Amino acid sequence: MKNIFLNPFFALSVFFFYGCNNEVEVPKLECTQPNLTVNQTVQKVKDLSGLVPKPYNYNDIIEAYVVSSDEGGNFFKAISFQTLATDKTPAIGFSIPVDVSNTYIDFRVGNKVFIKLKNQFTDLYFGGMRIGSLYVSNAGDPTIGRVSQNDYKNVLNASCTVIDENQLVKSVTIEEALNDDKLNTLVELTDVQFTEEAIGRHYFEESNNVGGSTNWNLRDKTGNQIIFRTSSYAGFADHIVPEGSGKVRGILTKFGSDYQLMIRSEKDLVMNGKRTVPFFAEDFQSVKNNVNFTLPGWSNIVEKASKLWKSMLYAGNGYAEFNTTSTTAAENVAWLVTPKINLNGYKNAVLSFRSAQHDLKVDSPLNTLEVYISTDFNGSSVTKAKWTKLKANLPSLSTPTRQFISSGGIDLSAYSGNIHIAFKYIGSGKDKTLNGAFMVDDVKIFGEK
Repeated sequence: MKNIFLNPFFALSVFFFYGCNNEVEVPKLECTQPNLTVNQTVQKVKDLSGLVPKPYNYNDIIEAYVVSSDEGGNFFKAISFQTLATDKTPAIGFSIPVDVSNTYIDFRVGNKVFIKLKNQFTDLYFGGMRIGSLYVSNAGDPTIGRVSQNDYKNVLNASCTVIDENQLVKSVTIEEALNDDKLNTLVELTDVQFTEEAIGRHYFEESNNVGGSTNWNLRDKTGNQIIFRTSSYAGFADHIVPEGSGKVRGILTKFGSDYQLMIRSEKDLVMNGKRTVPFFAEDFQSVKNNVNFTLPGWSNIVEKASKLWKSMLYAGNGYAEFNTTSTTAAENVAWLVTPKINLNGYKNAVLSFRSAQHDLKVDSPLNTLEVYISTDFNGSSVTKAKWTKLKANLPSLSTPTRQFISSGGIDLSAYSGNIHIAFKYIGSGKDKTLNGAFMVDDVKIFGEK
């Protein structure tokens, strides 16, 4: 009886043993998204777009890759796309506002998307192309609005193709990034750091709330700067800004004349490098508004006529300015000279500063800003010193008004000992066609110990 009982039990055990060890084949999930036929280029659509929203009436389809993500909270109800760059053609970016949140679930970074243009509208917004629905404001002004929740998946068709974002990102300098052609594309800045006012602060701070976001600045070693913008809804908004230097990856955007970099998440920052600190720096934040310029050690000297450099405050930023509009002299020449700067102990010294213009009428050598260096200035007489003109990037009529640009890195490695840097203004107050002002800010000298 015992054997009769055990045999069925043994058989059942064998059945379960082999049943548990046989590998069950799991059905593979296959992407079933359709591959639509592309019959138009993004470049052509952009060429047809203008400042006023235009309806797109053709059954055209374009393709592009997702580069933004709202997963981290820094992007809200808008998706940035770009084309895939080739050896001959750069990437072209654009954005599509959608009345949907959590779009990252269906449209991941690197996903190729087919966009149906029929019955959509396009425009160029501060230089960047937008595609979306028509929205008319209370004032009756037409603009590009969000694609509705009901329509957005008819307009945006995710494909089965997803590529690594490293195939989309382009490494650029800050100077190269300040270009409308790169709007809404994924860029990476290298060897940059946050400017001093951001260090120790949060990415978003209510005291620096600009339209629901905080703007800090990134700077490179040659003085170029770009706005780093963080939404109050970003998942990292309350984290502390890193003080080191390194790489920042993000989407280039623009509002007005201000270029802005927006990251998708804090993973887009790799700031493990040592911070570069200038051994001479003046940001003019301690100056008074609209008075003759005076700071300890600085010299404000008139060579011709009587007008001096002034210190100014505009939108919370302090700087030095020379403006001819309040003088009728046939010729104005005025010098703004730094304190004595000792280069001893530093190698490969590099000078940088930022400058801007406003109300220029023409570009002329009779109304210009020049930069000089001297090793024998006595602190009072500019005519008795020997001055060497330095080559620098300076603003012109084509530079947007009040937009500060970097001088670029100016090599001072040939100099040692004590030096002075001078900003010389030459202009005419009598000839009104030469009216205008030049502004100087953020004078810095870096060097290696």
